Amino acid sequence: CISNPWSMANKTHAETMNTFTVPTKGEPTVQKKKVIIDTRKLTKDDLKRLKKQDPFLYFSIPTVRTAALLNRDVDLKALQGGQHSGPTPATTVERRSCISFECHTDLLLEDRFDEIAEFDSIIHQMQLLLVKTNRTRNHAAE
Repeated sequence: CISNPWSMANKTHAETMNTFTVPTKGEPTVQKKKVIIDTRKLTKDDLKRLKKQDPFLYFSIPTVRTAALLNRDVDLKALQGGQHSGPTPATTVERRSCISFECHTDLLLEDRFDEIAEFDSIIHQMQLLLVKTNRTRNHAAE
């Protein structure tokens, strides 16, 4: 009779196997009180304090997260719902417990595309000005 070495190993492994239950996001858990802030009246000092005291709430603010992604300072006017470049953000923000800094390349390059378009517009205006200046000189020479 030939014994199967795998059957013995499986039996030993099965006898020593433990089961652990890990709670996941989809399972019902104790509901924590939602933390919601209104960004309309936040100042620069408030942001500094918030960053130290509750980084998850700080980075839950879309304007702050975008500024961090683009390595820029936070636009306070945008944060407060005032005028800024781009769509108007909501001024109430709910604290998140999981924050991702991943975003599509187009979002990272969007401002650069705008800058290139502005630069192209300036060049076009300068070219028109040069043409107009040349025409004026040509008419004066005649």
